[in-house]
Amino acid sequence: MRITLRQLQIFEAVVHTGSVTAAADMVAISQPAASQALRELESLLGRPLFRRHGKRLQITPQARHLLPQARAVLSQIEQIESMGSDNELSGSLHIAASVSIGNYLLPEQMSLFKEQHPNIRFSLDIGNTQSVIQQLLTGKAEVGFIEGYCQHAELMTQVWQEDELLVFGSSQEDRPEELSWKDLEQANWIMREAGSGTRNILEQATASRIPQLNVSLSLAHMEAVKQAVIHKMGLGCLSRIALSQELNAGLIRLYKTPLKLKRNLLIVTPKNTTLTQNAQHFIDQCRGTSPE
Repeated sequence: MRITLRQLQIFEAVVHTGSVTAAADMVAISQPAASQALRELESLLGRPLFRRHGKRLQITPQARHLLPQARAVLSQIEQIESMGSDNELSGSLHIAASVSIGNYLLPEQMSLFKEQHPNIRFSLDIGNTQSVIQQLLTGKAEVGFIEGYCQHAELMTQVWQEDELLVFGSSQEDRPEELSWKDLEQANWIMREAGSGTRNILEQATASRIPQLNVSLSLAHMEAVKQAVIHKMGLGCLSRIALSQELNAGLIRLYKTPLKLKRNLLIVTPKNTTLTQNAQHFIDQCRGTSPE
Protein backbone atom coordinates (compact mmCIF):
# COMPACT_ATOMS: atom_id res chain seq x y z
CA MET A 1 0.00 0.00 0.00
CA ARG A 2 1.21 3.50 -0.86
CA ILE A 3 0.30 6.96 0.39
CA THR A 4 -2.62 8.40 -1.56
CA LEU A 5 -3.65 11.97 -2.31
CA ARG A 6 -6.89 11.36 -0.43
CA GLN A 7 -4.95 10.47 2.71
CA LEU A 8 -2.91 13.66 2.42
CA GLN A 9 -6.08 15.69 1.83
CA ILE A 10 -7.65 14.28 5.00
CA PHE A 11 -4.46 14.85 6.99
CA GLU A 12 -4.25 18.51 5.92
CA ALA A 13 -7.97 19.06 6.51
CA VAL A 14 -7.80 17.60 10.04
CA VAL A 15 -4.88 19.90 10.83
CA HIS A 16 -6.94 22.88 9.71
CA THR A 17 -10.26 21.95 11.32
CA GLY A 18 -9.13 19.97 14.36
CA SER A 19 -11.81 17.38 13.69
CA VAL A 20 -12.18 14.30 11.48
CA THR A 21 -15.89 15.05 11.00
CA ALA A 22 -15.22 18.62 9.88
CA ALA A 23 -12.35 17.42 7.68
CA ALA A 24 -14.65 14.89 6.01
CA ASP A 25 -17.15 17.65 5.23
CA MET A 26 -14.33 19.80 3.88
CA VAL A 27 -13.23 17.19 1.33
CA ALA A 28 -16.77 15.88 0.71
CA ILE A 29 -16.45 12.29 1.91
CA SER A 30 -18.09 10.37 4.75
CA GLN A 31 -16.70 10.52 8.28
CA PRO A 32 -15.96 6.75 8.39
CA ALA A 33 -14.05 7.02 5.09
CA ALA A 34 -12.04 9.95 6.45
CA SER A 35 -11.22 8.08 9.65
CA GLN A 36 -10.11 5.04 7.64
CA ALA A 37 -7.88 7.18 5.40
CA LEU A 38 -6.24 8.76 8.45
CA ARG A 39 -5.65 5.38 10.12
CA GLU A 40 -4.09 4.03 6.92
CA LEU A 41 -1.75 7.00 6.68
CA GLU A 42 -0.68 6.63 10.31
CA SER A 43 -0.10 2.92 9.70
CA LEU A 44 2.03 3.59 6.63
CA LEU A 45 4.13 6.16 8.50
CA GLY A 46 4.34 4.02 11.64
CA ARG A 47 3.42 6.86 13.99
CA PRO A 48 0.36 8.73 15.27
CA LEU A 49 -0.25 12.04 13.53
CA PHE A 50 -2.60 13.61 16.08
CA ARG A 51 -3.27 13.63 19.80
CA ARG A 52 -6.60 14.48 21.35
CA HIS A 53 -6.86 17.78 23.24
CA GLY A 54 -10.36 18.03 24.66
CA LYS A 55 -12.75 17.63 21.74
CA ARG A 56 -10.15 18.65 19.17
CA LEU A 57 -7.24 16.88 17.51
CA GLN A 58 -3.81 18.49 17.60
CA ILE A 59 -0.96 17.61 15.28
CA THR A 60 2.00 15.84 16.91
CA PRO A 61 5.47 17.43 16.74
CA GLN A 62 6.70 14.63 14.47
CA ALA A 63 3.78 15.06 12.06
CA ARG A 64 4.46 18.78 11.74
CA HIS A 65 7.40 17.90 9.49
CA LEU A 66 5.00 16.07 7.17
CA LEU A 67 2.58 18.99 6.89
CA PRO A 68 4.53 21.32 4.54
CA GLN A 69 5.43 18.36 2.33
CA ALA A 70 1.79 17.27 2.16
CA ARG A 71 0.68 20.81 1.34
CA ALA A 72 3.36 21.07 -1.35
CA VAL A 73 2.19 17.82 -2.99
CA LEU A 74 -1.47 18.88 -2.91
CA SER A 75 -0.56 22.31 -4.25
CA GLN A 76 1.42 20.78 -7.13
CA ILE A 77 -1.49 18.53 -8.06
CA GLU A 78 -3.83 21.52 -8.13
CA GLN A 79 -1.35 23.43 -10.31
CA ILE A 80 -1.27 20.49 -12.75
CA GLU A 81 -5.07 20.33 -12.82
CA SER A 82 -5.27 24.04 -13.61
CA MET A 83 -2.66 23.98 -16.40
CA GLY A 84 -5.38 24.36 -19.00
CA SER A 85 -6.25 27.83 -17.70
CA ASP A 86 -4.29 31.06 -17.94
CA ASN A 87 -4.13 31.16 -14.15
CA GLU A 88 -1.58 28.79 -12.65
CA LEU A 89 -2.26 29.23 -8.91
CA SER A 90 -5.18 27.42 -7.33
CA GLY A 91 -6.12 25.67 -4.12
CA SER A 92 -6.18 26.94 -0.56
CA LEU A 93 -4.11 29.37 1.47
CA HIS A 94 -4.44 29.43 5.27
CA ILE A 95 -3.53 32.75 6.89
CA ALA A 96 -3.63 33.91 10.51
CA ALA A 97 -3.46 37.60 11.41
CA SER A 98 -3.69 39.85 14.43
CA VAL A 99 -6.78 42.02 14.67
CA SER A 100 -5.58 45.32 13.19
CA ILE A 101 -3.88 43.65 10.23
CA GLY A 102 -6.65 41.13 9.61
CA ASN A 103 -9.41 43.73 9.68
CA TYR A 104 -7.77 46.69 7.97
CA LEU A 105 -4.84 45.60 5.77
CA LEU A 106 -5.27 42.02 4.56
CA PRO A 107 -8.71 42.32 2.91
CA GLU A 108 -7.22 44.60 0.23
CA GLN A 109 -4.23 42.29 -0.25
CA MET A 110 -6.51 39.26 -0.55
CA SER A 111 -8.73 41.05 -3.05
CA LEU A 112 -5.75 42.01 -5.23
CA PHE A 113 -4.42 38.46 -5.09
CA LYS A 114 -7.83 37.03 -5.94
CA GLU A 115 -8.04 39.25 -9.02
CA GLN A 116 -4.81 37.73 -10.31
CA HIS A 117 -5.52 34.19 -9.08
CA PRO A 118 -9.31 33.64 -8.97
CA ASN A 119 -8.97 29.93 -8.16
CA ILE A 120 -7.35 30.60 -4.77
CA ARG A 121 -9.47 29.82 -1.70
CA PHE A 122 -8.50 31.94 1.31
CA SER A 123 -8.94 30.99 4.94
CA LEU A 124 -8.24 33.88 7.33
CA ASP A 125 -8.24 33.45 11.11
CA ILE A 126 -8.11 36.68 13.11
CA GLY A 127 -6.98 36.78 16.75
CA ASN A 128 -4.37 38.29 19.02
CA THR A 129 -0.65 37.88 18.48
CA GLN A 130 -0.36 34.81 20.69
CA SER A 131 -3.19 33.04 18.88
CA VAL A 132 -1.53 33.74 15.51
CA ILE A 133 1.72 32.21 16.78
CA GLN A 134 -0.21 29.18 18.03
CA GLN A 135 -1.92 28.78 14.63
CA LEU A 136 1.51 28.67 12.98
CA LEU A 137 3.00 26.26 15.52
CA THR A 138 0.11 23.82 15.16
CA GLY A 139 0.19 24.00 11.36
CA LYS A 140 -3.27 25.48 10.98
CA ALA A 141 -1.85 28.57 9.28
CA GLU A 142 0.85 28.72 6.61
CA VAL A 143 1.57 32.44 6.99
CA GLY A 144 1.01 34.79 9.93
CA PHE A 145 0.83 38.58 10.17
CA ILE A 146 1.40 40.19 13.59
CA GLU A 147 2.36 43.46 15.26
CA GLY A 148 5.33 43.86 17.53
CA TYR A 149 7.60 40.98 18.45
CA CYS A 150 8.01 37.26 17.89
CA GLN A 151 11.10 35.43 19.08
CA HIS A 152 9.91 31.82 18.99
CA ALA A 153 12.65 29.37 18.05
CA GLU A 154 10.45 27.56 15.52
CA LEU A 155 9.31 30.67 13.65
CA MET A 156 11.02 33.23 11.45
CA THR A 157 9.95 36.82 10.86
CA GLN A 158 10.43 39.50 8.25
CA VAL A 159 9.47 43.15 8.59
CA TRP A 160 6.51 44.08 6.43
CA GLN A 161 5.43 47.63 7.32
CA GLU A 162 5.85 50.23 10.06
CA ASP A 163 2.86 51.13 12.19
CA GLU A 164 2.17 53.66 14.94
CA LEU A 165 -0.07 53.36 17.99
CA LEU A 166 -2.06 56.41 19.01
CA VAL A 167 -3.49 57.40 22.39
CA PHE A 168 -7.06 58.62 21.98
CA GLY A 169 -10.11 59.60 23.99
CA SER A 170 -13.69 60.62 23.49
CA SER A 171 -14.21 63.92 21.66
CA GLN A 172 -16.73 64.80 24.40
CA GLU A 173 -14.10 64.77 27.16
CA ASP A 174 -12.19 67.87 28.23
CA ARG A 175 -8.51 66.98 28.44
CA PRO A 176 -5.39 68.96 27.52
CA GLU A 177 -4.09 68.39 24.00
CA GLU A 178 -0.82 67.01 25.40
CA LEU A 179 -0.81 64.42 28.21
CA SER A 180 2.04 64.15 30.71
CA TRP A 181 3.37 61.03 32.41
CA LYS A 182 1.23 61.97 35.42
CA ASP A 183 -1.88 62.26 33.22
CA LEU A 184 -1.19 58.83 31.77
CA GLU A 185 -0.66 57.33 35.22
CA GLN A 186 -3.89 58.77 36.60
CA ALA A 187 -6.05 57.91 33.59
CA ASN A 188 -8.42 54.97 33.31
CA TRP A 189 -7.41 52.79 30.37
CA ILE A 190 -9.55 50.70 28.04
CA MET A 191 -7.25 48.01 26.66
CA ARG A 192 -7.15 44.87 24.58
CA GLU A 193 -6.82 41.55 26.37
CA ALA A 194 -3.56 40.05 27.62
CA GLY A 195 -1.65 38.51 24.71
CA SER A 196 -2.52 41.37 22.38
CA GLY A 197 0.48 42.87 20.57
CA THR A 198 -1.02 46.36 20.97
CA ARG A 199 -1.29 45.97 24.72
CA ASN A 200 2.23 44.59 25.00
CA ILE A 201 3.68 47.59 23.15
CA LEU A 202 1.86 50.10 25.38
CA GLU A 203 2.85 48.33 28.60
CA GLN A 204 6.49 48.16 27.51
CA ALA A 205 6.48 51.85 26.55
CA THR A 206 5.14 52.92 29.96
CA ALA A 207 6.92 50.38 32.19
CA SER A 208 9.92 52.57 33.07
CA ARG A 209 7.73 55.40 34.40
CA ILE A 210 4.43 53.76 35.29
CA PRO A 211 4.79 50.32 36.95
CA GLN A 212 1.09 49.52 36.56
CA LEU A 213 -1.42 51.20 34.27
CA ASN A 214 -4.91 51.63 35.66
CA VAL A 215 -6.77 49.26 33.33
CA SER A 216 -10.46 49.72 34.09
CA LEU A 217 -11.67 47.55 31.22
CA SER A 218 -9.96 44.78 29.25
CA LEU A 219 -11.69 43.76 26.01
CA ALA A 220 -11.09 41.09 23.40
CA HIS A 221 -12.34 43.11 20.44
CA MET A 222 -10.90 46.32 19.03
CA GLU A 223 -14.33 47.71 18.12
CA ALA A 224 -15.42 47.26 21.72
CA VAL A 225 -12.37 49.25 22.88
CA LYS A 226 -13.29 52.11 20.54
CA GLN A 227 -16.92 52.16 21.64
CA ALA A 228 -15.96 52.19 25.32
CA VAL A 229 -13.62 55.15 24.72
CA ILE A 230 -16.24 57.00 22.68
CA HIS A 231 -18.62 56.65 25.64
CA LYS A 232 -16.08 58.33 27.94
CA MET A 233 -14.98 55.26 29.91
CA GLY A 234 -11.26 56.03 29.59
CA LEU A 235 -8.30 56.40 27.25
CA GLY A 236 -7.49 53.90 24.53
CA CYS A 237 -4.43 53.03 22.49
CA LEU A 238 -4.80 51.44 19.07
CA SER A 239 -3.15 51.39 15.67
CA ARG A 240 -3.48 54.44 13.46
CA ILE A 241 -4.94 52.22 10.72
CA ALA A 242 -7.88 51.31 12.96
CA LEU A 243 -8.95 54.84 13.94
CA SER A 244 -9.53 56.73 10.69
CA GLN A 245 -13.30 56.22 10.55
CA GLU A 246 -13.88 57.42 14.13
CA LEU A 247 -11.54 60.39 13.61
CA ASN A 248 -13.32 61.45 10.43
CA ALA A 249 -16.67 61.19 12.21
CA GLY A 250 -15.45 63.39 15.06
CA LEU A 251 -16.10 60.72 17.67
CA ILE A 252 -12.58 60.62 19.10
CA ARG A 253 -9.58 62.93 19.52
CA LEU A 254 -5.88 62.13 19.55
CA TYR A 255 -3.44 63.20 22.25
CA LYS A 256 0.24 64.01 22.18
CA THR A 257 2.17 62.01 24.77
CA PRO A 258 5.80 61.33 25.73
CA LEU A 259 5.35 57.71 24.57
CA LYS A 260 7.23 56.19 21.65
CA LEU A 261 4.72 53.83 20.12
CA LYS A 262 6.03 52.91 16.68
CA ARG A 263 6.27 49.24 15.85
CA ASN A 264 6.86 46.87 12.97
CA LEU A 265 4.22 44.74 11.33
CA LEU A 266 5.72 41.32 10.73
CA ILE A 267 5.21 38.42 8.36
CA VAL A 268 5.78 35.18 10.28
CA THR A 269 6.36 31.71 8.83
CA PRO A 270 7.49 28.35 10.24
CA LYS A 271 11.26 27.96 10.27
CA ASN A 272 12.94 25.25 8.17
CA THR A 273 9.77 24.81 6.12
CA THR A 274 9.34 25.18 2.38
CA LEU A 275 6.35 27.39 1.69
CA THR A 276 3.75 26.39 -0.86
CA GLN A 277 3.67 28.42 -4.07
CA ASN A 278 0.43 30.02 -2.95
CA ALA A 279 1.95 31.21 0.33
CA GLN A 280 5.18 32.44 -1.27
CA HIS A 281 3.40 34.35 -4.03
CA PHE A 282 1.07 36.00 -1.52
CA ILE A 283 4.01 37.09 0.66
CA ASP A 284 5.78 38.42 -2.44
CA GLN A 285 2.72 40.48 -3.31
CA CYS A 286 2.40 41.87 0.20
CA ARG A 287 6.04 42.89 0.15
CA GLY A 288 5.65 44.48 -3.27
CA THR A 289 8.00 42.11 -5.06
CA SER A 290 7.54 39.70 -7.90
CA PRO A 291 8.50 36.03 -7.67
CA GLU A 292 11.34 35.06 -9.93
